[in-house]
Amino acid sequence: MKLIGENMGRNSIKSVAQIEKLLADPWAVDLGELWEQALHNPDPDKRKLYDALWEYVIGKRQNDLISEHYFTI
Repeated sequence: MKLIGENMGRNSIKSVAQIEKLLADPWAVDLGELWEQALHNPDPDKRKLYDALWEYVIGKRQNDLISEHYFTI
């Protein structure tokens, strides 16, 4: 069993950087693309990853909207 970070190659570092960039600005993310990957990616582990990313981005967007001064319930 590999540990996270064990034998990380250059591509893994680029992937981590891309995920960090994606998490930094949830409004720049195409939710449709994330959703499509979460539903139709052939790799079940990648589907779980895309689903988790979609959940994070949608949650972050909702929190941003709720915290706006003009938002009222």
